[in-house]
Amino acid sequence: MRVLGDRYELVRFVGRGGMGEVWEGRDRVIERRVAIKLLPPHHGTAASAELFFREARTAGGLNHRGVVTVHDVGRDRDDGTLFLVMEFVVGQDLAAVLRQDGPPPVPVAADWGAQTAAALAAAHDAGIVHRDLKPANLMLTAGGDVKVLDFGIARFMAATDKSSKVMGTLAYMAPERFREHGGDARTDLYALGCVLYELLTGAPPFQASDPVAMMAAHVQQAPDAPSTLRPGIPAAVDDLVVRLLAKDPADRPASAAEVHDALRTPTATAGALPTPAAAVASPNPTSADPAPASPPPPAPVTDPDPAPDPHQLPTQTATPPRPGHPPAAGPEPARPQSLGRRRALRLAVGAALVAGAGTGLALLPWGDGQDPSTAAGGTGGGGDAPATARTGVRPWHVDVPMIIPPGPVLSQGVLYLMDGPTIHAVDARTGTQRAALTVQNSPLGSGWLAAAGGTLFAVGAKGRLYALNGADGRTVWTFAAGNDIGCDPTVAGAVVYVGSLDKNLYAVDAATGAKKWAFPTDDFVLSTATVSGGTVYVGGDDKHFYAVDAATGTKKWAFRAGGTFRATAAVAHGTVYVPNNDQRLYALDAATGAQRWSAPLGGSATPDDNDLPSCPVATADTLYVGGRDGLLHALDPTTGRSKWTYRASGDFRPTTPAVADGTVYVGNRADRQGTLHAVDAATGSKRWSVKTGGALGDSYAPIVADGLVYLTNRLGLHAFPTAAGAGRK
Repeated sequence: MRVLGDRYELVRFVGRGGMGEVWEGRDRVIERRVAIKLLPPHHGTAASAELFFREARTAGGLNHRGVVTVHDVGRDRDDGTLFLVMEFVVGQDLAAVLRQDGPPPVPVAADWGAQTAAALAAAHDAGIVHRDLKPANLMLTAGGDVKVLDFGIARFMAATDKSSKVMGTLAYMAPERFREHGGDARTDLYALGCVLYELLTGAPPFQASDPVAMMAAHVQQAPDAPSTLRPGIPAAVDDLVVRLLAKDPADRPASAAEVHDALRTPTATAGALPTPAAAVASPNPTSADPAPASPPPPAPVTDPDPAPDPHQLPTQTATPPRPGHPPAAGPEPARPQSLGRRRALRLAVGAALVAGAGTGLALLPWGDGQDPSTAAGGTGGGGDAPATARTGVRPWHVDVPMIIPPGPVLSQGVLYLMDGPTIHAVDARTGTQRAALTVQNSPLGSGWLAAAGGTLFAVGAKGRLYALNGADGRTVWTFAAGNDIGCDPTVAGAVVYVGSLDKNLYAVDAATGAKKWAFPTDDFVLSTATVSGGTVYVGGDDKHFYAVDAATGTKKWAFRAGGTFRATAAVAHGTVYVPNNDQRLYALDAATGAQRWSAPLGGSATPDDNDLPSCPVATADTLYVGGRDGLLHALDPTTGRSKWTYRASGDFRPTTPAVADGTVYVGNRADRQGTLHAVDAATGSKRWSVKTGGALGDSYAPIVADGLVYLTNRLGLHAFPTAAGAGRK
């Protein structure tokens, strides 16, 4: 293992790009996880090293919650490599969030912009200019905070790169930068305007693959106002973005602090409603080069043909997934794991929507679900819709536009769906809304939810777990973990089990909220626990899967594999079935943890890839699981041998399946129409499919009960009869 400065271990290679290599590291002195950036060798001259140390130390003097902290800087004595040691932040860069999820709701975009402006204000007050602000340099943490990366790095890279006199990334560069102006605080404000424009509309203000055309657009072309591309943006936000993009620096806002204050005013988000990404028009292309429908990421000027720059990756390598509600937690249908890419955005949506809320609870009136005659074929997007399963069972859907659709929870004939600070209660039979429980001043919004005995257990921000009265939303108790919670709660035997980023699995009294015990691990606990036979089964990011005594919290056994465990396990036949991030499904003896067999699930065996296999579902004679290879697998639970596989047409990324009455129900996460497939459980042949009309959530399972199958997409909550319907297969 390579060690820098006799102190920093290079634990895991993350990536390589125009700014060098990025590694996950470990500080031997104080035993903490760090992110380490290794600069390219040609930047290691004596003069460049002096500049690097000066820039890094200046940036390291910043002490602000919105800036990624620089811990140390050094030069490897063996080969002269310059390195930068930074805090390790759990999250995802905004470029990836936009690419995967589209533009967020306007209040969320305003919140992210305000947080960025606050960090810039602190830097500018200290005399530090970023010079390369862009979504890829903005990290969204697991708790919904935005942190700015790489202060000072752009100046160093440009100063030591003989091929470039300009520093930054073309799509976000101020006009004066193309005249070899060194840049000041006002150039950062222009870049912030470009970032805000992209957060609001889905793309930067100018798009061109030709660098000359891009430069000309920044210098000469006036951008369309964001509201012309996305109706409903408040005038205050529209005007602010236009001012930030002024060609003359003197016409821009006076300071980043002014931008922050403007984005925090009520008029900045008044009347703004979430807009699905598909409804956002493409920004105005330059006349020299019409923009493609899905623009490529902008290339840094300092590298005409760079590899994808991983300099932000150390903070996103542990992006938490949304694990599922385990089958063994009680009689409720299973809720599965959701893969990690949406978690941070979901938390941020909740945090932004509750900003400024008062106290108390509001019961919001809401009418019936949509007319069943149009639910399946109209808003549902058509397709091979199932027909009525039995008398009185008809399809329905309820409009709840969501940037990140969470999975619903079914309890006592009511479906609960958490959308921001609101928990919707919907009659499972008819789609009629019974209540919308708006718990104000409670930072809900993660989407992680469980229900038992008339009580809702909801995950909020900052490690809070809330117990809420299911009838009126009244807070019964609140439990605080030591860090954010990144999974669904599990309720079993009057105890709530939940893991945290503080590396503990907690057992909490369901009636009082008192902590019964905490089981420590060596890394994040992001998988939802499964409880069976007095044992809690849970996986960790420390590559261990644990069996814990449910009563005492003592370890029974631990199993180690090659990657992280983030999926919810299934327990049946005296065996625990759990997928690992090494792309294998493991069958472990439930009593001893001994491995009985393992089976490959396709995809590259990259232990830190967040796109994991689905959670498994076990029946009496078959195990069902979605793999990274684009297949739904049916396996023999005793041997792991394949019984059959199912592949949908096109790109197929199966959700966690649900099994009922001889049919497997599985959604396609890769399909923007959110197709739901019904497959014969014995043979793997397709029975029917239906397009729900919008992208599904991550990997949570459909819910099947009383002749209906329920699932959510970006448009709302849908119910389809389980019987095979008319139409094409």
